[in-house]
Amino acid sequence: MSPAESPFEIIELERLLQKPNSDPTGLAGFFNAGEILVSRVPARLDVMGGIADYSGANVCEAVLGRGTLIALQSRTDRTLRIRTVQTGRTSLPIETRIPLDYFQQGDGLASYAHVREVCQANPLAGWAAYVGGSIFTLLKEEGIRMPYGFSLMLLSAVPMNVGIGSSAATEVAVLAGVSAHLGLALSGDRLAQLGQMAENHVVGAPCGIMDQIAVALGRRGKLTHILCRPGAVMGEVEIPRGTGFVGINSMVRHSVAGSPYSDTRIGAFMGKRIINDLRARQGRTAVNYLTELTPEEFARDYRSILPETIEGAAFIAQHKTHDDSVTTIQPGASYRVAGPTTHPVEENDRVLRFMDALRAGATGDEAALTLAGELMYGAHASYRDNCHLSVDEVDFLVESVRRLGVKKGLYGAKITGGGTGGTVAVFGKLDALQEHIPAIALEYSRRIGRMPDIFEGTSPGACEFGARRYHFGPKGWQRLGA
Repeated sequence: MSPAESPFEIIELERLLQKPNSDPTGLAGFFNAGEILVSRVPARLDVMGGIADYSGANVCEAVLGRGTLIALQSRTDRTLRIRTVQTGRTSLPIETRIPLDYFQQGDGLASYAHVREVCQANPLAGWAAYVGGSIFTLLKEEGIRMPYGFSLMLLSAVPMNVGIGSSAATEVAVLAGVSAHLGLALSGDRLAQLGQMAENHVVGAPCGIMDQIAVALGRRGKLTHILCRPGAVMGEVEIPRGTGFVGINSMVRHSVAGSPYSDTRIGAFMGKRIINDLRARQGRTAVNYLTELTPEEFARDYRSILPETIEGAAFIAQHKTHDDSVTTIQPGASYRVAGPTTHPVEENDRVLRFMDALRAGATGDEAALTLAGELMYGAHASYRDNCHLSVDEVDFLVESVRRLGVKKGLYGAKITGGGTGGTVAVFGKLDALQEHIPAIALEYSRRIGRMPDIFEGTSPGACEFGARRYHFGPKGWQRLGA
């Protein structure tokens, strides 16, 4: 990769490394003379599939031009020193330290519950769970002994909680960097698995594996087709020539740890349990994933048996468990079941048809591109109506794209990721995106009082990027092998 093609965060890191130690805006005092290792992971744009991932769906993901990098250097003590810096504007760095002894209990490694409690005990440093939790997961799952700690600089151009995979980017960047430093040669699939485990068990967010696979194994300029059973790349989908995808930040913060997302997931797992209990009474084998069912089979055999809502206590009394290890049913809470169960079954079908439409569109079939956009609108409607995971601001952005429509070169739009705010994905002709998305953003800014981010471009996934090493010599920091 030539310097001109280097991701923005790499350019920014190299600029900071060149500042003299006397300049407090650089990296003065953080890294010692010696060697640092750098891994870099892009944000992702959830083009189609989203929350259907935890139900075993096919999903279609893009990698964005923005990303997160981790620069790490080994230490002589048993401490993780973690500093985060947001790029693109002047911002205050945040720093904390995690003694590795906090990962121990007795003669062995602590439990996930213990490390989760440690990382979340101080709410001012709760963000460190993504970094420390990833390292702890690596130690626990890979049986690694680490006699020393690291200084880790997290340099990010990805805003948190806007639905473009910032947490997955952080987790995979940390895991890729530490793995490369220790010479573990972990595969992209394994990095993704470990990242998801860290988020589920230490951060406490019940996410699927879609984001972690997308940012680990995604490639510049391609859409990645992932089958989340439990998670494997099935191939790549070409973006039709002259078209592209961008994201518009609604500026409404979202979190997959929040109750709307968790409750929707619980509802989907409740629905699967109700279906499997019926299948057991019929002498049929259980489905492992809801998306093993076709929309026709689901509508014919199961939709009518699902309650619209059910109290947690009533469900437990009737069905014992919802078979989901990362969420907990609250007996006094009410859960929607029919809508959250319907969504992944129908979304999985939409994703497959969407990818077929893009392939047809690559041959010049304009009707196929229009169909792909309509499927995106269908996905958004299901988020809104079946899952109750959209918000007015996001609906406004989607409808703004729809009003301009195909005649203006904009094919479709939808909410992304965990919903309840976050980013809207837009599909259109490149020149139309360049012309109309800034205008939509400006119109939207008048509604919310500030200008939203526009996420565009593309960059390598973690495995495609690899790792870079920098050494401090007579001319300062220099990249090895450049």
